[in-house]
Amino acid sequence: MMPAFVGGGQACPRLALHGVAQVSGVRYRYGGVGVDSDVLSRARLGDRTALAELWRTHQAAVVRYLRSRRTISPEDVASQVWVDVATSIGRFDGGADDFRRWLFTIAHRRSVDSIRRAVRQDRLAIRAAENVAASDGADVEQERDAAIDRAVALVASLPDQMASALMLRVVNELPVEDVAAILGTTDGNVRVLVHRGLARLRRKLSVTEVGRATMRGMS
Repeated sequence: MMPAFVGGGQACPRLALHGVAQVSGVRYRYGGVGVDSDVLSRARLGDRTALAELWRTHQAAVVRYLRSRRTISPEDVASQVWVDVATSIGRFDGGADDFRRWLFTIAHRRSVDSIRRAVRQDRLAIRAAENVAASDGADVEQERDAAIDRAVALVASLPDQMASALMLRVVNELPVEDVAAILGTTDGNVRVLVHRGLARLRRKLSVTEVGRATMRGMS
């Protein structure tokens, strides 16, 4: 749901995850989309246009991070995240990198709260990422979105902490120390989680490719 302030070869898991970031328009650290200091300054003052620009830049990454954690109703939780941002950004102090760390910290906490509520209500069901609604008609758009969903679903099949580390470090390219702060762990453990997560994804992708080759051979 769009917040009120917004107007209308060998399988390579690291490349696959970077593909999600590229398609989403979130190559922040290495030469991609970012948010300049003017936008953040205006957002702090309550400028709705600046808040909308922040939403457009980061919403896709937030939703996919929530999906990777198997958050119930990720779009609804993302809306709660942006409500938190809108009500608290006046107290935020920092640049673009600081904002991303702050944003994903809020998203992580909201995800934890959502999962805990579902557990308490006995309604938690582990599931793969929901399909993104296809945009108007172009086959290439549908194929692209399906590929993104498959990649996020693969990450969601990993243990929770490992999936979070991969999404934050590899897809959203946050520094190791920021990922550690968000997840409440050490820099070394983040590196281990990412290394093991990529290894698991490599095995999963290899099995998938073997299965497809087998099916083609039988057809």
